[in-house]
Amino acid sequence: MEQWYDKEEDILNIQLKDEEYWKSIELPNGIIIDVAKNGAIIGVEILKASKIFSGDAKKVIEMTRSASYLLIT
Repeated sequence: MEQWYDKEEDILNIQLKDEEYWKSIELPNGIIIDVAKNGAIIGVEILKASKIFSGDAKKVIEMTRSASYLLIT
């Protein structure tokens, strides 16, 4: 599993599996589900993540930022 947060675009991405991508399904609440050819959910992208998460849930975004920094450096 891999995750990253793009602060400029305010997008939280969580990659669940490393399978061949087939298509994305965008839900009305700004959540995008990535689906593999076999129908498995392989990723979740959350648009406007800082607005969706509040209070303790914002810690998830902060932890993702830290983890992304560690992956890049």
